[in-house]
Amino acid sequence: MKLTILQKNLHQGLATVSHVAGKNANMPILNNILLNIKDGLINLAATNLEIGITKQIRGKADKDGSITVDARVLSEYVALLPNEKVDIQLSDNNLKISCQNYQTTIKGQEAQDFPIIPQVDKKIAFDLTVGELKEALSQVLFAINPGDNRAELTGILFDIKDKKINLVATDSFRLAKSEIGFKLDSGKIGPDGLKIIIPFKTMQEVLRIISTTADDLTEGADQLKMYLSDNQILFVYQDVELVSRLIEGRYPDYEQVMPINFKTETIIERSDFMRAIKMASIFTSNATNAIDLAIDSVQQKITIEAVAGQVGSQQAEVPAKVDGQNNNIRLNYRYILDCLNVLPNGQIAFKMIDDIAACQINLPGNDEYQYIIVPLRK
Repeated sequence: MKLTILQKNLHQGLATVSHVAGKNANMPILNNILLNIKDGLINLAATNLEIGITKQIRGKADKDGSITVDARVLSEYVALLPNEKVDIQLSDNNLKISCQNYQTTIKGQEAQDFPIIPQVDKKIAFDLTVGELKEALSQVLFAINPGDNRAELTGILFDIKDKKINLVATDSFRLAKSEIGFKLDSGKIGPDGLKIIIPFKTMQEVLRIISTTADDLTEGADQLKMYLSDNQILFVYQDVELVSRLIEGRYPDYEQVMPINFKTETIIERSDFMRAIKMASIFTSNATNAIDLAIDSVQQKITIEAVAGQVGSQQAEVPAKVDGQNNNIRLNYRYILDCLNVLPNGQIAFKMIDDIAACQINLPGNDEYQYIIVPLRK
């Protein structure tokens, strides 16, 4: 088997799939990438048994064949080659690579030992807009604790109904929800909608793929296909396919915990708010990261304050447009900054009931994104 590929195409393909390959002492084959040529098509694949990624790359091959090679070795070597034509030859489970005056041989393993990446029964198909999905994922993924012992909370909920999908993530201390649209390409959704929980690492990989492999000149670069079966999900973006299992379990009823009937609503400049919170964070206790926010409806301002016995104290007053009553709350500053870091520049809305109920951050006049934080006890 012989094939010829441009270094750029091979490098991009390896970078896309090799991310899920890693050190696995129990199954060393999972450290490898599968190189497979069938009917003239060149495919790279990698899996960790929970996620499988396949990417088709452009090139020329003389006949069918396959081999698996160490993902790190192959990826790092190809990355260092000049952006020229790369000739690859398979001989006795060895991969011989030539590019200009560089030649190497990388030992491989039989492809038959590589786990089969499952085929998803495409019962239901969705078309998603890449830009919307990218923004929504960046706004909710940080709210997940991947190490939580409650399996359902280690994933992101896709609550699908009424031509929209609510992406929801929580670690029980804060919750992020972002809404995107979709087009149902095939299949049916019942009147009660559909709820699925997708693993954190899966959506992290999807976000990485749509952020790094986009080719705006390629037809369909702004669309991603999502296919559902009973317990698996498939994402298809350009020439990349990602298969993952779904998390079994019942996700908490997030709609019941969303606060309503706010008593104080504040509009504030994001940059001013962030600066004041970062200043206060210097004077917080590492145990709680607590800062106090006091909202003054008469003087139209928010006061952000922190006290650390061994360090000192900090107080900042930030102008704001306040509607409602005076209010105050104690929050973990990291939870606030996590949200502000993914919102665009401009104004944000900060809404409160009291110092016990969860507060909310969103963009003024826009409820497509909502972020709630449970306050700390004083």
